[in-house]
Amino acid sequence: MLRIGLFATAAFLLAACASSEGAAQPAADRDCFRSASVNGFNVIDRNTIQVRVGASRRYIFATNWPTTNLDFSERIAIRSSTGYICTGNGLGVEIVGGRPAASYPVQSITRAPDPEPQE
Repeated sequence: MLRIGLFATAAFLLAACASSEGAAQPAADRDCFRSASVNGFNVIDRNTIQVRVGASRRYIFATNWPTTNLDFSERIAIRSSTGYICTGNGLGVEIVGGRPAASYPVQSITRAPDPEPQE
């Protein structure tokens, strides 16, 4: 009886480990990227920045904190508690930058519309 209990416990723990590995991956229906993929940013207004990801994707980050001390000549860091940054609420995502360095919790993330093609 003890062996069966130990076997069942071990099987349960292995199943829990297997399911938690999948939790680190973003959902297939969400628009996500890794923070290392960000290759530029610009300040839109007091509480909004736009980041560039790759050659053609842009995302809008909204925060309740003033981002006006973020400068183009400096770098920023974007941190995520999961390793991925996805559209939706910004829970677990923060922008770090400025002088002195400050942390800006992100309230929401949206995909910016593609620019209009120029003729």
